[in-house]
Amino acid sequence: MKKSTYLYIASLVTAGMMASCTSEVKESVPVTLNVSEKGAPVSPSMYGVFFEEINHAGDGGLYAELVQNRSFEEKEMPEGYFVEHGRLKPAPVPNHENGKVNHDASYKWNNEPVRAWSLQPADESIASMRLTKEQPMFESAPNNLEVSIHQADKPVQLINEGYWGMNIEKGKLYTLRVIIRKDAGYEGKVTAKILSKSGKVIGEANIRTGKSDEWYDDLKVFEPTESDNEARLALEFDAPGKVWLDYVSLFPPTFNARYNGMREDVAQYLADLKPAFFRWPGGCVVEGISLPNRFDWKKTLGDPASRPGEYSTWGYRCSYGMGYYEVLQYCEDIGAKMMFVCNVGLGCQYRMGDACSEEEIATYLDDCMDAIEYAIGDVNTEWGALRAKHGHVLPFPLQYVEIGNENWGAEYDRRFDIFYKAIKEKYPQLTLIYNDMTGLSNENRAIEKTDMIDPHWYVAPDFFYRNTTLFDTKQRGKWEVYVGEYACNQGVGGGNMNAALSEAAFISGMERNGDLVTMTSYAPLFENVNNREWPTNLIWIDTDQVMGRTSYHVQKMYAENRPTYNIYSSATILMPDSMVTAQDSIPQKFLASGYDEKTGEIIIKFVNASDKAQTIDFTLEGVANVLPEGRAITLQADDLGDENSMDNPNKIVPVEKPFKKFGQTFSYNFPKYSFTILRVKAEK
Repeated sequence: MKKSTYLYIASLVTAGMMASCTSEVKESVPVTLNVSEKGAPVSPSMYGVFFEEINHAGDGGLYAELVQNRSFEEKEMPEGYFVEHGRLKPAPVPNHENGKVNHDASYKWNNEPVRAWSLQPADESIASMRLTKEQPMFESAPNNLEVSIHQADKPVQLINEGYWGMNIEKGKLYTLRVIIRKDAGYEGKVTAKILSKSGKVIGEANIRTGKSDEWYDDLKVFEPTESDNEARLALEFDAPGKVWLDYVSLFPPTFNARYNGMREDVAQYLADLKPAFFRWPGGCVVEGISLPNRFDWKKTLGDPASRPGEYSTWGYRCSYGMGYYEVLQYCEDIGAKMMFVCNVGLGCQYRMGDACSEEEIATYLDDCMDAIEYAIGDVNTEWGALRAKHGHVLPFPLQYVEIGNENWGAEYDRRFDIFYKAIKEKYPQLTLIYNDMTGLSNENRAIEKTDMIDPHWYVAPDFFYRNTTLFDTKQRGKWEVYVGEYACNQGVGGGNMNAALSEAAFISGMERNGDLVTMTSYAPLFENVNNREWPTNLIWIDTDQVMGRTSYHVQKMYAENRPTYNIYSSATILMPDSMVTAQDSIPQKFLASGYDEKTGEIIIKFVNASDKAQTIDFTLEGVANVLPEGRAITLQADDLGDENSMDNPNKIVPVEKPFKKFGQTFSYNFPKYSFTILRVKAEK
């Protein structure tokens, strides 16, 4: 493929002094596309998603559970951690690179007595509550809530607020699970009630309590009489005595009707991206603030009520409800491959940076091998048998293992080699990935071998506009590239059109270099709008809404319009002559072109981040016949600062229209501030 990158669309007009130079934009620009000159292929695995428990992406997001702090484990801390001045402090451990201890590290901590739960009336002479570890139902999740009712002239209600409210819809069935025990002195009823925002009862079920001093696991299904997106769950007690609660869970219908599954609308919105793979569990949660705080996939298995959860690196507790089994099942449901990210015995190097001992490395390797075996191992193996016991006899679609997350340095490289060799020897079919925190600047890595490297970019728009050719000259043959985390998130508000167009431009460069860059995933994926821990995120979630930023639509447009391979184009970046040699010049117009073998279509993608429309006169070569009617899909805004919002989620969305003037030569006018895809039926 010819490497023709720039087409100069304006002439430099000299009028005496250089200071009087101006650039004049021509009305149209010629571009030649040649289908017979094949460029790099575009991998079917090109567009996937990256999930991490951040911004309440899982609990209060993709995971359908409506009750917050359902197992009363919220106050549990990682080993050695403590609270000081209302902040969580990690145990002092030395950074493995410099030996220093970060004594200043502290993290968000919720100081409510029992997070998300309250008693009504809030009068301790009438009723009180406390956390206890007495007689736990599950040793792995030892906390339970003791509720003491001192007076019952009027019923006492224990209320859970959910995740900034609960979305309850009339006509849908809700499943309530309560694990409860009572003392011999409690002779009253326990009633579960769904309360509207105003306090009206819109759903009700009686809870069985069983014998005194024995746990009773009760399950109820009921249908609300009204809808409310700010509802709450109440457990009502009408007699004096003591009652203990180990677990209180409320589920709406789930995606694909899966037990302990995903929220229907959010899961479908993600599935609409048609992701080729799903990366899990992170992200920084893989490492933890330090190793005692790392994500432990084994604790996410089994009965949801038995799962202890873990304090998330991002300032709240992850319930472990959306566990390894549920994620593997979701991957299967949406046709995505699974990518598991393992820990190599290193804590987060941006935080504490501790390292396990040399002897303990084998434990972390074994943990990774167990995770692989659980997903794809034969049912005669230990972990494959457990998978079958959990309900899935056949292997899950695990294909990728990323060894570590955002680690670097000599110690990481040494450990990577240990993991790579062991995993590859037993599972040669898996693709193994190395963290590349150099951003492709280090061509001579100390590792022995890897299948892929994973660079990350969180940048301002100018970086992506300027670096669409970043991969053009990178070495081939040693490994492929998975751009596992990238986003324009600096100076773009919650994520505006300028961010989306810069990402679209950068993606065009990745797609053009499909022989090297074979996988990508935007990050972070989700945010609950009530808990933004990261400045920009792809999909926004509220109790009853899910919305994509303009960047979501860019991702979706690329995934839905992936060519089989690139074709020759006489231009990929369109710049005025006056900008070509200027070091501070920022390109604003980008073109990508490819051919879809399945549909017999030329796919043209054009990013116009300028404030003027651009007409291009296309000439198609290497084609025998071009049908006049095709499609144009356009994402366009009135201003680069425009954003979608929960109040106006469809302000900027793709618009598809037929275009009936395609031919071996044709012209198309691309509007300002737009990303456009043309699909042209053409026989080779």
